[in-house]
Amino acid sequence: MKRSLMVAAAVAAFVVPAASPLAVLAQEQTAPSREDIREQRREARAERRSEAPSPPARRETPAPQPRVERPAPPEVRQERREDRQERRQDRREDRQERRAERPTPPVRPEIRQERREDRQERREERRDDRQDRRQERREDRPNRPDIPQEHRQERRDDRQERRQDRREDRQERREDRREYREFRQRFNADNWRRDWTRRHGRDWWRHDRRWRGYNGVRIGFYFAPGYGYYNVPRNYWNQTWRVGDYLPSIFWRYRLNDWRTYGLGYPPEGTRWVLVDNHIYLIDEYDGYIIDVIYDAWSW
Repeated sequence: MKRSLMVAAAVAAFVVPAASPLAVLAQEQTAPSREDIREQRREARAERRSEAPSPPARRETPAPQPRVERPAPPEVRQERREDRQERRQDRREDRQERRAERPTPPVRPEIRQERREDRQERREERRDDRQDRRQERREDRPNRPDIPQEHRQERRDDRQERRQDRREDRQERREDRREYREFRQRFNADNWRRDWTRRHGRDWWRHDRRWRGYNGVRIGFYFAPGYGYYNVPRNYWNQTWRVGDYLPSIFWRYRLNDWRTYGLGYPPEGTRWVLVDNHIYLIDEYDGYIIDVIYDAWSW
């Protein structure tokens, strides 16, 4: 059984490929070619065109000619001209009648003169009213006795004294400025910070008894050696001032009395060293004018 199946499969594998070209040749002989099909289509189109009726020819419409107006006769023209002249004459007469019916306007120079006279009268009335009001106010004022000569002399003396006081104040301010300049010449904040840090180190303040209560930075508070923590207003918190500014009076009380221990310069008369956070300010005791500043005298 197996042998017969194997023989049949071998015969089929040999016969089928050999028979396929013969089938293709037979189909080519029986089927029409492409050229024959195209020729048949052309003949069918030609037959349909010959059988279709021819379309009728288009009629050409003539172009419209302009209408020729007939000229009017000379009599009609003459009548039209006469009518136009009559209408113009009627309009002229109507204008003249309307002008005659209008009232005659007054003469302009007379009107101007009347207006000037009215303005002049009103001005005079206003002057009289002002004078009357002034007179009434004068009468309503209380009667003051004449100032005696002694009072006048006292006023002159007071003015002279005030002028002298202002001159003395200016002279004092000039002397103060001179002393401030001399202090800046003999003391330099940058040199002091460099020399002090080099001799004592940057952490010199940690073993000082004046910083005994310090335990770190607090928001809204400053620490002054020897005074401890103190509350700072919000608008002054974390703010610095320069030379020439005015230090707020809330910081004047934290005075640095042992300035010799820090090796600071001798403050001029009427000035003081003040502690504000880790800055040292030299201010005027009268108005808080900042003479000199040492920023970051110690680093937290």
